[in-house]
Amino acid sequence: MNRLFSFLYNFVLLFLLFYIIYTVFINKKKKNYSKLKKNDEVRIFIARYNLDVRKLDYKKILNTIAIINSFIISFTSTLILNIDNFMISIMVCFVVLMILIYSLYEIAGRHFKKMEEKENV
Repeated sequence: MNRLFSFLYNFVLLFLLFYIIYTVFINKKKKNYSKLKKNDEVRIFIARYNLDVRKLDYKKILNTIAIINSFIISFTSTLILNIDNFMISIMVCFVVLMILIYSLYEIAGRHFKKMEEKENV
């Protein structure tokens, strides 16, 4: 039980730290759409799901990507901290990292696509 609280405590602290860093230093510079288009991560996300950013709020896209990236980084970092064997932790975290990246961006992309379709109605 103590190990679970330690895991959750580390996860929450790392998540808040990475989210604050991501929103303050990275997203603060991208306040308008023209700077948003220069971000490779956002461009790939928009192109992958054929999103029309004019119909969506780009601040929501930036915030969603910040939350997703903070979650992925904090979860994998917490896993690395809690697995004792280095080689096993690297292998497990690589697999978890790939699963999280694919699944969370897929969910977010489908969500924004549905929001875009509702905007057309």
